[in-house]
Amino acid sequence: MQATAVTSRKWSTRDIVVTAALAVASGIAFIAFDWFWSLAQAVGGNFVGNALAGFWLIGGLLVPYIVRKPGSALFGELVAALVESSFNPWGATVILSGLLEGLGSEAVFLATGYRRFSAAWMAAAGAIGAAFFFVTQPLWTQGYYKLSLPIIIAYFVLRTISGAVLAGLLGKGVADALVPTGVLDGFAIARGRVREI
Repeated sequence: MQATAVTSRKWSTRDIVVTAALAVASGIAFIAFDWFWSLAQAVGGNFVGNALAGFWLIGGLLVPYIVRKPGSALFGELVAALVESSFNPWGATVILSGLLEGLGSEAVFLATGYRRFSAAWMAAAGAIGAAFFFVTQPLWTQGYYKLSLPIIIAYFVLRTISGAVLAGLLGKGVADALVPTGVLDGFAIARGRVREI
């Protein structure tokens, strides 16, 4: 697993600007994805919907992978949800979704001291963010708990895998692809991998 040194816990103006820009871009992507997801769910049903739902966590994975400051997962996901709330099929409820999704991913990064960003850790952060949201969602919506236990388990597994792949690994892949362009120079992600643990 990769570990990287955290040079400073303090947020610079550049950190805030880049975090906001990434979060806004994620929110715009969420708006487009909302309508795609609605169509995919209508055609393929709840199994397809749950298999795709992990994408909604990408703001909370892409931002901390680049910025690497405590709070950046929550900040990234919540701001993305605020942007998304302007035009989506569910209205402002997506803000609460963003908060819950961001909290789950934030917990993983905080547990590592914001020092581990390997593919395995990114996938774990995506999976735990998705799992946390899945478990807490029925507290404020109709949720899945009216369904049979095997269906609930199947949806839970699909959601966590989706979070790992469509948020954790995809977020890592997008950020890694940006490194050679030079736009991330000055951030820890562009300084190379320190060592494998």
